[in-house]
Amino acid sequence: MLDGSCTGGGAAGATFTAALQFFAASQCLLNEPWPQQSTVLNESTFDFIVVGGGTAGSVLAARLSELNVKVLLLEAGGNPPQESIIPGYKNTMKASRFDWNFTTVDDNFSSQALQDGSQRQPRGKMLGGSGSLNDMVYARGFPVDYNEWGDIVGEEWNWNNVLEYFKKTEHLTDERIINDPELNKHHGFDGAIEVSGLNESTYTTDRFLEAFEELGFQLVKDMTYPQIIGAGRFSHTIKDGRRDSSLTALLNKAAKRDNLFVLKEALVAKVFIENNTASGVKVIADEEEFYYYAKKEVILSTGTFNTPKLLLLSGVGPKRHLDELGIDVKQDLPVGENLHDHIMVLSYIAAGNGTCNSDEKSLYLDAIKYLYDRSGSLSRTTDVGVYISLNDSYNNNVPDFAIYPTCMPQNSGFYEGCLNVLGFRQQICEKLSIENKRNELLSLAVVCLKPKSRGRVRIKSTYYLDEPVIYSGTFSDLEDLEGFPKIMETAWAIANTTYFQTKNAYVIDIEVEECKGLEGRNKTKCIAKTTAMSAWHSVGTAAMGTVVDSELKVKGIKGLRVVDASVMPKIIRGNSNAPVVMIAEKAADFIKHSLELS
Repeated sequence: MLDGSCTGGGAAGATFTAALQFFAASQCLLNEPWPQQSTVLNESTFDFIVVGGGTAGSVLAARLSELNVKVLLLEAGGNPPQESIIPGYKNTMKASRFDWNFTTVDDNFSSQALQDGSQRQPRGKMLGGSGSLNDMVYARGFPVDYNEWGDIVGEEWNWNNVLEYFKKTEHLTDERIINDPELNKHHGFDGAIEVSGLNESTYTTDRFLEAFEELGFQLVKDMTYPQIIGAGRFSHTIKDGRRDSSLTALLNKAAKRDNLFVLKEALVAKVFIENNTASGVKVIADEEEFYYYAKKEVILSTGTFNTPKLLLLSGVGPKRHLDELGIDVKQDLPVGENLHDHIMVLSYIAAGNGTCNSDEKSLYLDAIKYLYDRSGSLSRTTDVGVYISLNDSYNNNVPDFAIYPTCMPQNSGFYEGCLNVLGFRQQICEKLSIENKRNELLSLAVVCLKPKSRGRVRIKSTYYLDEPVIYSGTFSDLEDLEGFPKIMETAWAIANTTYFQTKNAYVIDIEVEECKGLEGRNKTKCIAKTTAMSAWHSVGTAAMGTVVDSELKVKGIKGLRVVDASVMPKIIRGNSNAPVVMIAEKAADFIKHSLELS
């Protein structure tokens, strides 16, 4: 019953009402103009069909629709949720309906401290793909990474020939780099995707950087600089406090074109291949089958797990595997092989309050601040990291490992993410949660950047809804394990640096069952082996040189191309989003050039 007890008159009531209306309007302004669902008749024909509206697919659809051609973009998911554009909410979409929620097969060797010995593999199931839920870190890898590609498939993929494509999409606004002539010459300023830096320091970041410097690491202003490695703050694909990506910067604008058609909630079940030529795709939407045809090309941009799955379902892959499933072999290629990823081991330090510089009250204030002017902690993401070479020379410009620290406030609700996103066993999550009730937690991700281990992707049946079978291959080459103890000890040493000693910091022993009774580096190596997980940068399952050629065309099949992280023959030393954008930009030029010649 409305009794009037909440009504208010006078200036104060009017001001409060106006404030509520302002914040309600501010929340509405968070919405992006996502591409509208197109109306497309069954059995329609297009010049190009792009399968997957993720990072690469968004670039391709935007670039190809610049031409006088008809382009169909098919995305299995829908629009991203509102929180996807808020940097501080990046983790809320993992283990949700916006995530494919892939997991790996238990190999009874690595990752045994995870639930069922299985690694979680979050991937975006929405427009923008994983570019709509990642950490927005702008990293490129290092020149040696691309020169390795050049050695495999040709010089068009070496560092000097990919740098221009990084620059093409980049709109650098990071003042630390802009104001340094030596650094800014490696960057682009006229591209569509903003690469920004936090132009004011944050308390937490400064404490981590002080600790790394105390441990002997050089501080660097540009973590993408190809000549020097060390500790520093990352640039991010963030624009005015909002996530920027190939979706927001390119596809959202291109979707208004009359020659670009976008279908969401449209899962591609098969590519039609006849006479060694791809002619179209079978799509499932609302439990109905639709058929669309391509006059020029079908382009797969469905990612390192779904691209091999779709190729295998379409008859492209290892003959023995396809024969086992009764699939007609269109081309015998090593699809699904060469899977690899950065290997990540998480350690935790407990520390007295004050480092995270936030608590429950300040988080509420930050939400208000974000709605007001897109500032505060919600406008930021992972700030700092350090690249490390194993040869004891911190000036070496080719890293082998990285450490990425983050700070979690006391009572941060860590337990649910520990279980559902990281996938640790319940006992480990309970121990860490108890520690977090008493202290802040410093999470230290130690990451092997250039693993030699390899896994593979297979399918279990011909049913299009079955998940791909992912064999991680983690530590299948034991040389990858050897470097972890040294780098983990380096990470743990943060607890003994000057500032963190004032916070009574200590390394938490998560008491891995499999490592009981071990001491020293034997125990550390055991912890690494049993808690290892993916850093969510998997690549290589439709690699250049074996599955696709240097222009990303599937070998032996006309009109079929792959453009996503699966084409990387070797992983780069860094986050994979910016390299995937680069690959898509380069692929778009390959296609445009082929049209000019035809």
